[in-house]
Amino acid sequence: MFIKIRPLLFSFFFLLSLEAIVFFPYRVFWILGIILVFSVWTGITMGKKWIFSVIPFFFVLSCVGLLYLISLNLEEQIFIFLSFGIYYLGLYGINRLGLYAKDQTALAMLATIIITTVFFSFSSFYGIYLNFLVPIYVLMLVYFLVTFLTSLTYFFLIQNNKKTVLIYSLILALIMSELIWTMNFWPFGYLTTGIIALILYYILWNLIRSHFLNILNRKKVVVNLIFLSLLIAFMLMTSKWLPII
Repeated sequence: MFIKIRPLLFSFFFLLSLEAIVFFPYRVFWILGIILVFSVWTGITMGKKWIFSVIPFFFVLSCVGLLYLISLNLEEQIFIFLSFGIYYLGLYGINRLGLYAKDQTALAMLATIIITTVFFSFSSFYGIYLNFLVPIYVLMLVYFLVTFLTSLTYFFLIQNNKKTVLIYSLILALIMSELIWTMNFWPFGYLTTGIIALILYYILWNLIRSHFLNILNRKKVVVNLIFLSLLIAFMLMTSKWLPII
């Protein structure tokens, strides 16, 4: 059964909180603080482990950041309802993983919200960096933390060797923080930069995931590299070469 009462009720609270931010923008820090604490508690309660609080935390933080970068009311509402659906999917997956850690369907749900969280985080924090002249080292630190903690959450569930998971997650986080330093010099806005960063992250994340699942081979590496090259080439050819802040 796809509908579960607790994840649904918690997701409606998240939905109403985002709406409250839209209608009461001057209360954003109070509302954000409440949602973050609530989401951390929800992740731990439903997943039975502290690591499950990471994804809801960064997802909420990035959603609020993106809300401030969206200027049209209709687009805000579309974004809020899409976020509500993804948030519910994530909580539903966490709830199932709390009951059985090897639930493959739940792992797929968690992977979906992780990829979405990474994209939202990369885009929103880069948009904040462009708009508010945040120091580049702060942006790199945020990319590092988001990449490290979200990757750690998923890899812990599919790999028993915790030391190996820590090392690979650390390497992936360092790569992404260095990549955003390089991409900082590119003439693109926050959405284009977020998409390109997501593509790079997903390729590396998928290769590490395949390695942990013992399904990595030369063909998969070549296909991923070709896929990566084509996607980034398409983004570079179709994007405006001016920063849109």
